[in-house]
Amino acid sequence: MVRIMDKLSWIMLFAMMALTAVDLFLRNFTNASILGSVELTELLMVIVVFCSLAQCEVDNGHIRVELIMDKMGPKTRAIADVFTQSLCTILFALMSLSIFNHSANMKKYGEVTMDLGLPLYPFVYIACFGCFIMTLVLLCKTILNIMKAVKS
Repeated sequence: MVRIMDKLSWIMLFAMMALTAVDLFLRNFTNASILGSVELTELLMVIVVFCSLAQCEVDNGHIRVELIMDKMGPKTRAIADVFTQSLCTILFALMSLSIFNHSANMKKYGEVTMDLGLPLYPFVYIACFGCFIMTLVLLCKTILNIMKAVKS
């Protein structure tokens, strides 16, 4: 699931690039612009960011403070990893719940984009799903780090 979401984010990134390039070309050579191109770019950015978060975590691509972690022993490092992974798991679980509630409210009140009138709630649900998958990845990494801390 994580890889599928990551591939989707790459496709949406390419779509953003193509949309921006075509819009720029049209604006410069025909003095016309694509209606809603900025809105579409913003909505596609939601997909790009939230669908790639979990894969970045799987690849250990997020920023870590190696300066401090390198000076710790293996057991202390494993305990620190358990602490930070647990904290991040809780944070992303709360974010998922909050974003889910927010998207339900957006759907209830019918919030749409200004130019194109596209409903916003599906994109917020995508953000919620991305945070939920990130929560699951963090939970798995927490469990692995607990097992590593117990072994050392």
